[in-house]
Amino acid sequence: MGADQDNLQTRAILTLDALDHLDQGISVFDQSLRLVSWNRYFTQMLEFPDELAQIGTPIKALFTFNAERGDYGPGDPVAQVQKRMELARQFTSHHFERTRPNGRVLEIRGTPLKSGGFVTIYTDITDRKHAEHALRESHDLLEHRVDERTADLHNLNQMLRQEIAQHQSAQAALVESQKLNALGQLTSGIAHDFNNLLTIIQGNLDLIGNDPQPDVATRESLRAASGASRRGADLTRQLLAFSSHQSLAPTAVRPSELFADIGTLLKRTLGETIEVTIDPDPSTWATQVDPIRLENAILNLALNSRDAMPQGGRLSITVTNVSLAIRQPKIGLGPGDFVMYVIEDNGEGMTPETVERAFEPFFTTKGVGTGTGLGLSSVYGFAHQSGGQVRLTSQPAVGTRVELYLPRATVDEDRKPQVVASEVPGGNGERILVVENDLDIRHFICRVLDELGYKTFNAPDGQQAQRLAEIHPNLDLLLTDLLMPGGIDGESLCHHLKNTHPQIQTLCISGRATQTTNADANGISIPILAKPFSAQELAQSVHRALKPKQVGNSLPSPQAGA
Repeated sequence: MGADQDNLQTRAILTLDALDHLDQGISVFDQSLRLVSWNRYFTQMLEFPDELAQIGTPIKALFTFNAERGDYGPGDPVAQVQKRMELARQFTSHHFERTRPNGRVLEIRGTPLKSGGFVTIYTDITDRKHAEHALRESHDLLEHRVDERTADLHNLNQMLRQEIAQHQSAQAALVESQKLNALGQLTSGIAHDFNNLLTIIQGNLDLIGNDPQPDVATRESLRAASGASRRGADLTRQLLAFSSHQSLAPTAVRPSELFADIGTLLKRTLGETIEVTIDPDPSTWATQVDPIRLENAILNLALNSRDAMPQGGRLSITVTNVSLAIRQPKIGLGPGDFVMYVIEDNGEGMTPETVERAFEPFFTTKGVGTGTGLGLSSVYGFAHQSGGQVRLTSQPAVGTRVELYLPRATVDEDRKPQVVASEVPGGNGERILVVENDLDIRHFICRVLDELGYKTFNAPDGQQAQRLAEIHPNLDLLLTDLLMPGGIDGESLCHHLKNTHPQIQTLCISGRATQTTNADANGISIPILAKPFSAQELAQSVHRALKPKQVGNSLPSPQAGA
């Protein structure tokens, strides 16, 4: 027995010595809740005094020591001890964490023993908690950075979408611009040739009109032909303005006077199957627009309505004043005073998809060869260029309504132009070099100028004109077409003769020009006479061009009467 007792004692000492080397605190309480065993780390970790680290110390004494020094946090120490005693008497497993006043975090795990009592293990998990906290902060920071990066990517994606949309818009604008440029080159060439023809027609009508006593039928025929010629000239000027985007020639236009001029034309053009109602209020303001472009816009809209009513229908045109105090996003205008032209029909109408594309250049719902797709787009361009707006609403099987808003004229609304009979100035033998590649136009110009008292020399191109100029050093005026074959255009010819004939004046004619002057390479202004022109317009332009030389008296000339 003695040997066994010694062995047990030795084993107990060795066990306690081994427990002292653990980095966890251990305490063992018996079924009476008295301390029976512990290791050194238990007392060091919980900072218990030596008098409490004794066999048989009640667990209540340890609870009381902890409560009084604040280990259990704020509160009544007695109540804190009582609560812990009630839990201890249950002898159940427990596991919790406790943060001590010194900031150390303990994990406390208690396990009941079969023989009664329980063993409790205390682990300092402060470093682990710090690591977990650092990990959480790192995770939160990572999440924050991911959110920021996601937001950045979202913003970048939005920017890319906007750039793609802008790129697509720019591409569409480029395609549209290329179409318009191609169309502009085509219409410019057609207008140039057409103006040459109109110049010949108008000029010869003027010459025929020189007969002092034409019969009534001839006079009527001449008047009708001259009117048609002028109308053709207006249309070619419109083509040129569209193709080269030249500035408009706005003036105050009263709707009542406008429809007095074109009302009959509209009704005749639309045909008998369409009932046309035109109701311009006499009190409606004048609009500040180019009258020719306005007439053409109304005609375009009316023709579109006609095409939408193949079996006949009703077309109404009304004009009203509109005052906008603030900007109206629906209309895209304001504030300001506008005149609203409304063209409305009860035709086939349009689908929403067609309405959305209606103002696109070259878009048409008409069959091949029956529509260019330029009618509505030209109206749209005219409205915007005039400082106005156009709105289109339509419904299939109901009809279409177009509202054309144009700015109100602000000055000289009520003053009608005074028609003053102008004198046709004659010449006093001034020498004029006429350069024009079209033989008929050249002959017409020379004939008019010769009858007015000038002396003319003519050439079909710039090279022959230079040779003639060498023979005649005392030329007074160069009258030349701007565009000519042979490598020497009108501007180059003007510049050359200005150097060789310092006293010479210049006047250019052009079938493509919509302006009245042009600057040469040296910035010198050259007057331009636009084709087609009448004999009277030719005479007046030549007289003005020669004015610096103090030429010719302004005398009436029956020979050049238009």
